[in-house]
Amino acid sequence: AGARAAPRGRRQRPPNPVARHAWGDDVKFLDATIESNVEAGEGLRLITVQVPQAVSDAFKTPGQYVQAKAQPDAKASYYSVASSPGKTGSMEFLIKQAENNAWFTGLSRGDATLLSEAMGKGYNMACDSWTAAEVSQVGLFATGTGIAPMRSAIESGVFRGKATRLYLGARTEAALGFADSFEAWRKDGIEVVPVLSKAEGSWSGRRGYIQDALKEDEERGEGFVLPTRHGALICGQKEMVAAVRAVLAEVGVPEDRTLLNF
Repeated sequence: AGARAAPRGRRQRPPNPVARHAWGDDVKFLDATIESNVEAGEGLRLITVQVPQAVSDAFKTPGQYVQAKAQPDAKASYYSVASSPGKTGSMEFLIKQAENNAWFTGLSRGDATLLSEAMGKGYNMACDSWTAAEVSQVGLFATGTGIAPMRSAIESGVFRGKATRLYLGARTEAALGFADSFEAWRKDGIEVVPVLSKAEGSWSGRRGYIQDALKEDEERGEGFVLPTRHGALICGQKEMVAAVRAVLAEVGVPEDRTLLNF
């Protein structure tokens, strides 16, 4: 759908429309209501949506997503869930402000939208490759709004007892999603490594791209990766995914232990 002006008042629509899924399955869209829409970083909105139980009940695994649309005849968009499984009543989404998302990022409390049930395999950390390796060390790699499913996983508690490091890429410090949660994640045992590609002069952290930061760390001998027990979760542009997988392959981590959520 194209850009839309921010709506005024609650929208009404016929209940429970059904649309054709891109892969040939019928997808049922259910009425949902915006609970809040707040800034979550430069160009980012954190949108909390009150959802029917059918939507939240299908959300079992971090990394799953929903389809969302403004009207029954509109084209659906796909958004990873940023909140953790097991919570009923509402879901959270981290959305980048852009023309194709304007219909969603412009919504206000009380406005209506349409959501599918949670979909996709998510990050299957019980997969055969992780189980066989007895993965005890996890690398998280995300750029931009790719932090949304990582937050879902982190705050689900699934990494407790595992050595975990998050490499998070953004253009600037202001564009880091969920930066106000970093300290809490660190206290929960998550090492957080922000990497900025367009950092300002005052930035004292890592610069460049997360795949390069990973490679630098491994080449310096300050690396984090223990290949026999390492698993990774990745979310971001396909070039980053390929580059991170290539670095991990060089140090001995097979691709089937590097999980994607789509």
